[in-house]
Amino acid sequence: MMNRKSKTVIFTIVLGVITISSISWYKIADQKITYQSIDAKQVSFKTVDEMINFSELIITGEPLESENFVTFDENGYTEDAYTVTKIKINKVLENKSGNEYNEGDVIKVAEPTYVFDNGIKPGKTIYAINEYQLMNKNNEYMLLLTQDVKYDDLYVISGVNEGKQNIDVSGNDGEKTGVPQEEKNYEFKEELKAQFGITD
Repeated sequence: MMNRKSKTVIFTIVLGVITISSISWYKIADQKITYQSIDAKQVSFKTVDEMINFSELIITGEPLESENFVTFDENGYTEDAYTVTKIKINKVLENKSGNEYNEGDVIKVAEPTYVFDNGIKPGKTIYAINEYQLMNKNNEYMLLLTQDVKYDDLYVISGVNEGKQNIDVSGNDGEKTGVPQEEKNYEFKEELKAQFGITD
Protein backbone atom coordinates (compact mmCIF):
# COMPACT_ATOMS: atom_id res chain seq x y z
CA MET A 1 0.00 0.00 0.00
CA MET A 2 1.13 3.53 -0.78
CA ASN A 3 1.73 5.78 2.14
CA ARG A 4 0.35 9.29 2.37
CA LYS A 5 3.57 10.85 1.06
CA SER A 6 3.52 8.70 -2.10
CA LYS A 7 -0.14 9.54 -2.74
CA THR A 8 0.63 13.22 -2.35
CA VAL A 9 3.49 13.02 -4.87
CA ILE A 10 1.35 11.16 -7.42
CA PHE A 11 -1.54 13.61 -6.93
CA THR A 12 0.83 16.54 -7.43
CA ILE A 13 2.25 15.02 -10.62
CA VAL A 14 -1.22 14.28 -12.05
CA LEU A 15 -2.43 17.79 -11.15
CA GLY A 16 0.67 19.27 -12.80
CA VAL A 17 0.09 17.30 -16.00
CA ILE A 18 -3.57 18.36 -16.11
CA THR A 19 -2.64 22.01 -15.51
CA ILE A 20 0.05 22.03 -18.20
CA SER A 21 -2.29 20.31 -20.66
CA SER A 22 -5.05 22.83 -19.92
CA ILE A 23 -2.71 25.78 -20.39
CA SER A 24 -1.38 24.34 -23.64
CA TRP A 25 -4.92 23.72 -24.93
CA TYR A 26 -5.99 27.26 -24.04
CA LYS A 27 -2.95 28.81 -25.74
CA ILE A 28 -3.70 26.87 -28.92
CA ALA A 29 -7.43 27.60 -28.76
CA ASP A 30 -6.76 31.30 -28.11
CA GLN A 31 -5.02 31.55 -31.50
CA LYS A 32 -8.26 30.72 -33.30
CA ILE A 33 -9.70 33.63 -35.28
CA THR A 34 -13.27 33.70 -36.55
CA TYR A 35 -14.72 36.18 -39.06
CA GLN A 36 -18.05 37.95 -38.65
CA SER A 37 -19.51 40.39 -41.18
CA ILE A 38 -21.87 43.02 -39.81
CA ASP A 39 -24.66 44.01 -42.18
CA ALA A 40 -25.15 47.73 -41.73
CA LYS A 41 -26.80 50.63 -43.47
CA GLN A 42 -24.19 52.84 -45.08
CA VAL A 43 -23.91 55.97 -47.15
CA SER A 44 -24.17 54.77 -50.73
CA PHE A 45 -23.81 56.68 -53.98
CA LYS A 46 -25.65 56.38 -57.28
CA THR A 47 -22.88 57.96 -59.31
CA VAL A 48 -19.16 58.67 -59.12
CA ASP A 49 -19.82 62.42 -59.27
CA GLU A 50 -22.10 62.15 -56.26
CA MET A 51 -19.35 60.41 -54.27
CA ILE A 52 -16.72 62.95 -55.36
CA ASN A 53 -18.94 65.86 -54.31
CA PHE A 54 -19.58 64.20 -50.94
CA SER A 55 -15.89 63.57 -50.21
CA GLU A 56 -13.58 66.13 -48.62
CA LEU A 57 -10.26 64.57 -49.58
CA ILE A 58 -9.40 62.33 -52.53
CA ILE A 59 -5.92 60.82 -52.72
CA THR A 60 -3.87 57.94 -53.98
CA GLY A 61 -1.63 56.35 -51.38
CA GLU A 62 -0.13 53.29 -49.78
CA PRO A 63 -0.97 51.78 -46.39
CA LEU A 64 2.00 51.74 -44.02
CA GLU A 65 0.76 50.20 -40.79
CA SER A 66 -2.50 49.43 -39.03
CA GLU A 67 -3.62 49.42 -35.41
CA ASN A 68 -6.73 47.92 -33.89
CA PHE A 69 -8.77 50.60 -32.10
CA VAL A 70 -11.58 49.59 -29.74
CA THR A 71 -12.94 51.68 -26.85
CA PHE A 72 -15.72 51.03 -24.37
CA ASP A 73 -18.14 53.27 -22.49
CA GLU A 74 -18.58 53.28 -18.72
CA ASN A 75 -21.06 50.40 -18.96
CA GLY A 76 -18.67 48.19 -20.90
CA TYR A 77 -20.38 48.56 -24.26
CA THR A 78 -18.33 49.04 -27.42
CA GLU A 79 -18.05 52.75 -28.23
CA ASP A 80 -15.48 53.03 -31.04
CA ALA A 81 -14.40 50.02 -33.07
CA TYR A 82 -12.30 50.11 -36.23
CA THR A 83 -8.76 49.81 -37.54
CA VAL A 84 -6.62 52.94 -37.83
CA THR A 85 -4.39 52.68 -40.90
CA LYS A 86 -1.62 55.15 -41.68
CA ILE A 87 -1.58 56.09 -45.36
CA LYS A 88 1.35 57.69 -47.16
CA ILE A 89 -0.04 60.08 -49.75
CA ASN A 90 1.27 59.56 -53.27
CA LYS A 91 -0.94 62.17 -54.92
CA VAL A 92 -3.62 64.61 -53.80
CA LEU A 93 -6.38 64.46 -56.41
CA GLU A 94 -8.87 66.79 -54.72
CA ASN A 95 -8.82 68.56 -51.37
CA LYS A 96 -11.77 70.34 -49.75
CA SER A 97 -10.77 69.40 -46.20
CA GLY A 98 -9.24 72.74 -45.23
CA ASN A 99 -5.98 70.96 -44.39
CA GLU A 100 -2.94 71.18 -46.64
CA TYR A 101 -1.47 67.88 -47.80
CA ASN A 102 1.42 67.06 -50.10
CA GLU A 103 3.02 63.98 -51.60
CA GLY A 104 4.71 61.97 -48.85
CA ASP A 105 2.49 63.21 -46.03
CA VAL A 106 0.93 60.57 -43.79
CA ILE A 107 -2.73 60.61 -42.73
CA LYS A 108 -4.81 58.28 -40.58
CA VAL A 109 -7.81 56.47 -42.04
CA ALA A 110 -10.45 54.50 -40.14
CA GLU A 111 -11.11 51.15 -41.79
CA PRO A 112 -14.47 49.63 -40.75
CA THR A 113 -13.13 46.36 -39.40
CA TYR A 114 -11.63 45.42 -36.03
CA VAL A 115 -10.43 42.53 -33.90
CA PHE A 116 -12.23 41.71 -30.65
CA ASP A 117 -10.66 39.54 -27.95
CA ASN A 118 -13.29 37.05 -26.78
CA GLY A 119 -12.15 37.36 -23.16
CA ILE A 120 -12.29 34.17 -21.09
CA LYS A 121 -13.65 32.33 -24.10
CA PRO A 122 -10.57 31.46 -26.17
CA GLY A 123 -9.95 33.04 -29.55
CA LYS A 124 -10.52 36.34 -31.29
CA THR A 125 -13.20 37.56 -33.68
CA ILE A 126 -12.68 39.84 -36.68
CA TYR A 127 -15.72 42.01 -37.25
CA ALA A 128 -16.18 43.81 -40.58
CA ILE A 129 -18.88 46.18 -41.80
CA ASN A 130 -20.49 44.86 -44.99
CA GLU A 131 -17.67 42.42 -45.83
CA TYR A 132 -15.03 45.17 -45.76
CA GLN A 133 -11.43 43.94 -46.17
CA LEU A 134 -8.35 45.73 -44.86
CA MET A 135 -6.13 47.45 -47.39
CA ASN A 136 -3.22 45.36 -48.62
CA LYS A 137 0.13 46.94 -47.72
CA ASN A 138 1.57 45.83 -51.06
CA ASN A 139 -0.92 47.85 -53.12
CA GLU A 140 -1.74 51.46 -53.97
CA TYR A 141 -5.25 52.76 -53.38
CA MET A 142 -7.46 55.62 -54.39
CA LEU A 143 -9.33 56.81 -51.31
CA LEU A 144 -12.32 59.12 -51.15
CA LEU A 145 -12.50 60.43 -47.62
CA THR A 146 -14.39 62.63 -45.19
CA GLN A 147 -13.18 63.89 -41.83
CA ASP A 148 -14.30 61.97 -38.78
CA VAL A 149 -16.82 63.85 -36.64
CA LYS A 150 -15.11 62.85 -33.39
CA TYR A 151 -11.36 62.85 -34.10
CA ASP A 152 -9.92 65.78 -36.06
CA ASP A 153 -6.87 63.86 -37.29
CA LEU A 154 -8.85 60.89 -38.61
CA TYR A 155 -10.53 60.31 -41.97
CA VAL A 156 -13.43 57.99 -42.83
CA ILE A 157 -13.90 56.22 -46.16
CA SER A 158 -16.86 57.55 -48.16
CA GLY A 159 -19.41 54.80 -48.70
CA VAL A 160 -17.34 52.13 -46.93
CA ASN A 161 -16.35 49.86 -49.85
CA GLU A 162 -17.25 52.38 -52.55
CA GLY A 163 -14.60 54.90 -51.52
CA LYS A 164 -11.69 52.46 -51.27
CA GLN A 165 -10.33 51.34 -54.64
CA ASN A 166 -7.25 49.19 -55.25
CA ILE A 167 -5.76 50.84 -58.34
CA ASP A 168 -2.92 48.36 -58.75
CA VAL A 169 -5.36 45.74 -60.05
CA SER A 170 -7.83 46.39 -62.88
CA GLY A 171 -11.44 45.35 -62.48
CA ASN A 172 -12.19 42.74 -59.85
CA ASP A 173 -9.30 42.82 -57.37
CA GLY A 174 -10.88 40.26 -55.02
CA GLU A 175 -11.37 42.77 -52.20
CA LYS A 176 -15.09 43.33 -52.76
CA THR A 177 -16.41 39.79 -52.73
CA GLY A 178 -19.87 39.75 -51.18
CA VAL A 179 -20.04 43.49 -50.50
CA PRO A 180 -23.29 45.37 -51.20
CA GLN A 181 -23.63 46.15 -54.93
CA GLU A 182 -20.31 44.45 -55.65
CA GLU A 183 -20.30 45.09 -59.40
CA LYS A 184 -21.07 48.78 -58.96
CA ASN A 185 -17.90 49.13 -56.88
CA TYR A 186 -15.74 47.94 -59.76
CA GLU A 187 -17.57 50.15 -62.23
CA PHE A 188 -16.89 53.07 -59.90
CA LYS A 189 -13.20 52.17 -59.80
CA GLU A 190 -12.78 52.32 -63.57
CA GLU A 191 -14.78 55.56 -63.77
CA LEU A 192 -12.70 57.16 -61.01
CA LYS A 193 -9.43 56.13 -62.64
CA ALA A 194 -10.57 57.59 -65.96
CA GLN A 195 -11.81 60.81 -64.37
CA PHE A 196 -8.55 61.45 -62.51
CA GLY A 197 -6.29 60.25 -65.31
CA ILE A 198 -4.93 57.17 -63.51
CA THR A 199 -3.61 54.51 -65.88
CA ASP A 200 -2.50 50.94 -65.19
